[in-house]
Amino acid sequence: MKYAIIGSGNLAWHLAGVLGRQAVVIYREQQPVESWPVDLLPLEAVATQNWDALFLAVPDEAIRAVSQQLAAVLPADLPVIHTSGATPLDRIDAQFRHRGVLWPIRSLRKGEIVADWNDLPLVLQADTQLARRRLTEIAGDLSQTVTWLNDRQRAQLHLAAVFSNNFVTALYEVAFQLCASCDVPFDLLLPIIRNTAGRQDGSRPADRQTGAAARGDYATMDRHLELIDRETYQNLYRDISALILEYRLPQHDTDFRGEPDDDL
Repeated sequence: MKYAIIGSGNLAWHLAGVLGRQAVVIYREQQPVESWPVDLLPLEAVATQNWDALFLAVPDEAIRAVSQQLAAVLPADLPVIHTSGATPLDRIDAQFRHRGVLWPIRSLRKGEIVADWNDLPLVLQADTQLARRRLTEIAGDLSQTVTWLNDRQRAQLHLAAVFSNNFVTALYEVAFQLCASCDVPFDLLLPIIRNTAGRQDGSRPADRQTGAAARGDYATMDRHLELIDRETYQNLYRDISALILEYRLPQHDTDFRGEPDDDL
């Protein structure tokens, strides 16, 4: 098999690394200066070779335009696969008869090696049997965790990944800033961060929720708010505490605004 990977970003770098010699990276503008694990070719050379599949590892908003550009120079029966979690399959130009999606559920950055792709969940989608067979072949060599989802399911899962990964990282930054403001080492929190993540086992996370909001401890929550001198962080604390109260204490008033509830 021989695969073309269009793009030079984080996902293209990792996909090239795991596909190895089967892959060639096609860059659209300037040749990347960093080290790549496979050969590089300019976009104008994409039509000079025969490919078994082509990956569109480009920004979401570029999928339609790039696939239209490629449709003018590549055969219509070439399987074309985009790698976006949130973009519908039909953003790939309809001139290509076999379209698919391969989305790894992982935050990927160049230079950070994924130790074992076998444990990395892959979400797949295809609109023809040939595209499905090709994706099955590719994904089967990469991971043992493969799930087929439609556009809506994949987009919803991508949204959930934003909450569970991107937003959690932003909250880590809040914790880092709070520690730094009083010259407290942030790494003192690393054991509890790892423990909390490690306790997730696929069951409902709310059932493992602890802390002041989970027990309806308004006095502690008010003391916390007094320590926060940034309005953005205060609003975050209030909103997330209200959300926890909604999940854990549905029988009580969950409209937490920073004042104790006399009924508790």
